[in-house]
Amino acid sequence: MNTKPSFGFGKLAEIQPATSEPAPAVAREVDRVAEKLGFPSREVPTRRKRRVAVDEPTDQLNLRAAIADINQFVEWCEAERMSYREGFGRLVAKIGQA
Repeated sequence: MNTKPSFGFGKLAEIQPATSEPAPAVAREVDRVAEKLGFPSREVPTRRKRRVAVDEPTDQLNLRAAIADINQFVEWCEAERMSYREGFGRLVAKIGQA
């Protein structure tokens, strides 16, 4: 007879995962208590992105440029409170004007 000892774990195969999420209030309370006890959350924080809908087709452009030029472009876009896409569009519009 080739019977393996179970060591009392024979019913582990009957354990099934919970089918529903815990109530949001319970989850918030658990998070609050855990943080109070010094256990940081392992959930990845979601990064909020500013999205502006664009009606026209878009594409991506990658380029190598001097750091000073990139810094000047970024500072200009921030000062004008516009996205890089909008700043690039403004610069391209000036090409035929010179």
